[in-house]
Amino acid sequence: MGACFGVGGVAPPPPPPGRWPSRGIAPVSHTLDTAGILARSVDDVALIDQVVTKNAAAPLSDRSDLQGARFAYAPRQHMELIDPDIEKHFKSALLRLQDAGAEVVEIDLGEDFSALTDRIAWSLFFRETMEAVTEFLRQNDFPVSFDKIYRDLKPELKGAWGHLVLPSGQGYISEETYEATLSVDRPELQRRLGKIFTHSGFDALLFPTTPSPAPLIEQRSMFTVAGEEVRDLFLAKNTVPASGAGLPGISIPIGLTGHGLPIGLEIDGAHGHDRKLLDLARRVESLFDALPAPA
Repeated sequence: MGACFGVGGVAPPPPPPGRWPSRGIAPVSHTLDTAGILARSVDDVALIDQVVTKNAAAPLSDRSDLQGARFAYAPRQHMELIDPDIEKHFKSALLRLQDAGAEVVEIDLGEDFSALTDRIAWSLFFRETMEAVTEFLRQNDFPVSFDKIYRDLKPELKGAWGHLVLPSGQGYISEETYEATLSVDRPELQRRLGKIFTHSGFDALLFPTTPSPAPLIEQRSMFTVAGEEVRDLFLAKNTVPASGAGLPGISIPIGLTGHGLPIGLEIDGAHGHDRKLLDLARRVESLFDALPAPA
């Protein structure tokens, strides 16, 4: 399976499991969980990845151009509701890629894509939380129970867990729905995203890492994007598909909003092609100036 990488302070998306060891990491969902890293550059990411996976992979290429690279982007799925600053920087990034010799092609992932990916990600995430946390506590012999953790949660999160994570909650999905998510929905998502690479021959799928910049702390549960009110899960809208399908992804900083918040370009690759993705990301990274250190 792949891994998720973040560069330059842009929060990485939830990564797919399996390539990096997960021992010692507090879990939430055994289907979706894995480790990811935040680093200063793609070269640093590649070095850490090589050490952690004990993979004596060849070093990244010296190429800095993108001649022959093929990128897909799906504005209908990733840009239907988006902050204007982020939209502007993303479109500018596409032009830079084209100027560097890459082919950039608009695609459509299907009218039901967002509903499919949300159903997979959040159904698995919330349905597996109680089991994953309970097993983690047991394996590590921690002197605390799941019930104690639940009782001590902040009110807002406790309310969400009570509705979605506890079997007694109204939003807790049935075993039948859970199995259908794993056996029907997830394979369909993997097929649909896999076609981008195997059938259409693209090297990567591009999109804004988040459709809006980080909200203020006091607005983290509900905030406004392009005049429309959204909830906190909206921030993960673009990145949950790769997590649900088990694809590797990396986020590259490409600029700042008018308020000085970082904007990320997400690059997702084919299943199992983590090192190829890192090589491609290093070449993309070279097109953008480093962001200033935070004040």
